[in-house]
Amino acid sequence: MLPLLSKIVTFFLSPANWILVIALLFLIGKPGNWKRRYGIVLVTITLLFTNPALFYFCLQSWQPAFVPATGKFEAVILPGGLSSYDKNGQGYFGQAADRFIQAAKLVHSGVAEKVIVTGGNGFLNRKLPPEADFVKTELIQNGISPAIIFTENKSRNTKENASFTKSLIDSLKMRGPFILVTSAMHMRRCESEFNKVGIRITRHCANYEVTNGFQQWYDWIWPDFSLLEKWNRLNKEIVGWLVSKL
Repeated sequence: MLPLLSKIVTFFLSPANWILVIALLFLIGKPGNWKRRYGIVLVTITLLFTNPALFYFCLQSWQPAFVPATGKFEAVILPGGLSSYDKNGQGYFGQAADRFIQAAKLVHSGVAEKVIVTGGNGFLNRKLPPEADFVKTELIQNGISPAIIFTENKSRNTKENASFTKSLIDSLKMRGPFILVTSAMHMRRCESEFNKVGIRITRHCANYEVTNGFQQWYDWIWPDFSLLEKWNRLNKEIVGWLVSKL
């Protein structure tokens, strides 16, 4: 019930959906004060949610700051969402591939002794292989021994990543400590779900989309319509985090 609630709320919070609805109201509205108001609201919302400076500020406030890993960990936990498959069933890494790089570095540097990969088939095409199987193969090709890689390949979302990983950890009698690698935008929600099932983790953020760098002057005035999709992802993370607290 809660995952469904999260999806419904995220849908209604989508700036792209707001723009679409208001644009339709503007097009079908009769000339007059209401049509003029719809036009003003449409322009205002579009300019706000395509403004790079505003998005950068909000995302930077949301994502945790990067903290280098120190100490020793029994395992690094690597959730899915970093790869996909083409129509021929060939796996490939997506824009979140930095998760894989960071997890592999933690093992190669001796910070983590083992790797736990969690992620099943969350794709629309249910015939595709589990994501964890592809990631395990790539880790082995990256020089990591299969003897220290453990996979959970049934989960379909972050909540199941956490609960199924908990079952795997218990069955292996692992005691931790554990370090969690996921995208900076996703970390708060992912950490909350893992804490909820009793897995205490140390954050290791990857795939930062916004860094504390110098903003160009045109970021304040020049719209970027690709941000509408990023706002959807950010809203999804915030809503999912709030739902995980219920």
